Amino acid sequence: MNQVNAVFVKTIKELYRNKTTVFWTVVWPIIFLFLGIFLFYSADPLSKNPYFRAGITISMVVFSLMLSGFSTIPGIIAQDRSNGLFLKLKSMPVKQWKDILGRIFGLLFYVLISSILIIIIGIILGARFNFTFNNLIIALVFLIIATLSAAGCGIIIGTFIKNSNGAVITGVGISVISMSLGGVTFPYTLLPNVLQIFSRYYPFSSSNAIISYTLSIPEFVGYNPLNTIQVTLTIIISILIFIVSIILYSKFCWRSE
Repeated sequence: MNQVNAVFVKTIKELYRNKTTVFWTVVWPIIFLFLGIFLFYSADPLSKNPYFRAGITISMVVFSLMLSGFSTIPGIIAQDRSNGLFLKLKSMPVKQWKDILGRIFGLLFYVLISSILIIIIGIILGARFNFTFNNLIIALVFLIIATLSAAGCGIIIGTFIKNSNGAVITGVGISVISMSLGGVTFPYTLLPNVLQIFSRYYPFSSSNAIISYTLSIPEFVGYNPLNTIQVTLTIIISILIFIVSIILYSKFCWRSE
């Protein structure tokens, strides 16, 4: 596990060392949290309900998770490529799956710390969560599922975009646009029918809906996402994205060096 631990520590250091990364993945979601509570949802009769505000807070946690996976992971991979790290690793007795595992653990740890910070600020702003043991387990499972999916998307971006800045910008652009279309930052009820369907099966908006429905109130989500088809497809699609990313990363990223 030494290699996994080394990559984990390296990933954490790079995530927190980069001020731009911290802004996009922590500060920006916090700004959106303020805007969501006091501007975007202010006209909703339930906007002052503490459990409704919990839903807004959860959406910003998922937003932070998406930005972390879509932008920071590809940025780090592209930087490692430009530094010749993969060339060095290929000459050493290291395992590619351990490299990926270390990156995923690093991202999970970063997401956990970011989520705690956003939740604390949400509580200060009046959010209250429906914390029970079963609800926490469901929320944690889908937070991990969403993280795997985000990491998978980030790995794919980092595999094919070699420039670090280009990888980061691409990731931020995809995550911001897709989360808006998927109803992470806008109420599900305001989305057109086509985008509502997309929202139900897009892994991040679906995971967000499941977590929000569990820890906040149903009115915030606008529908019941805890149905067999949506839950099953969310898990399957997320795992498939991650598996595909590992295959592409192993086949093209390391070989390109």
